[in-house]
Amino acid sequence: MKVIEDKVTVYPPHAICRADVPLILAALPPEWTEGIKTVRLSSAQQWPLHRARFMQIEGSLSICSRGQTREATVHAILMELAVHGLGFRYQRGRHLPEKDAEQIRKIIAPLVEAIVPQLSRKKVWLDR
Repeated sequence: MKVIEDKVTVYPPHAICRADVPLILAALPPEWTEGIKTVRLSSAQQWPLHRARFMQIEGSLSICSRGQTREATVHAILMELAVHGLGFRYQRGRHLPEKDAEQIRKIIAPLVEAIVPQLSRKKVWLDR
């Protein structure tokens, strides 16, 4: 798997670093990560609704973590991968029915709690 980290030269930095990606994905069931060939830590600051997006056809996972907490970023990654790995389907506009979203939140909560303390505490220095 290839991990690409877009360069960020202004505040805020990425919430997670390149080294955190394999650690996060290794903690997940194999069916959740099946088909991921490329992971990109995007330099975009905000996406309208989703901080993580898995494009199954391309085999790419894009993560938008700038200005987010580590917990929120891990939660977004796990939500996105759980939707695909557990066979849930988005409705129009990439929205999950609230019933499905709540079910997924219950499944991923212990994983988020286990993964976040293991993430790198490396200081991110930005070029000036």
